[in-house]
Amino acid sequence: MKTPREALFERHRQVEPRLDAVRQKVLAALPASGSADALQPCRGERWSIQTTLKKAWFELIWPSRRAWAGMAALWLAVLAVNLEMKATSSRVLAGGSAAAQEIVQAVEQQRRLLAELLPPGKPSAGEPRSVEAPRANPRPRSEGPVPFKAC
Repeated sequence: MKTPREALFERHRQVEPRLDAVRQKVLAALPASGSADALQPCRGERWSIQTTLKKAWFELIWPSRRAWAGMAALWLAVLAVNLEMKATSSRVLAGGSAAAQEIVQAVEQQRRLLAELLPPGKPSAGEPRSVEAPRANPRPRSEGPVPFKAC
């Protein structure tokens, strides 16, 4: 009984003459090893921005085109939502600007009246109050501080 390795080698021996013919054809198309053209990776093709961009496209973008398309769709959705929010907020501000001015004037009038009614020594509603120092807790704590243990 043949081993899998022997069966595989037998199968390849049958195609070996065709592979040799292909190899000879490729070697005949290559330039002589002593010429300067042998150092060029591709005959007739020079470096250019277009070839670099094409190579970057096929190596970076094309293999993960679905992921890039998904990211583009997400960005378009974010852009559409952003533009819609700007349009909505500008409509609201344009329509309610008179009402907003009236509210601001009413608040200012209330502050002036409050300032007139309160004596100058006491803080008004808009001024910050003095902060008292926190009182010490007279009760003992049941747990002491836990020391830090390095691993």
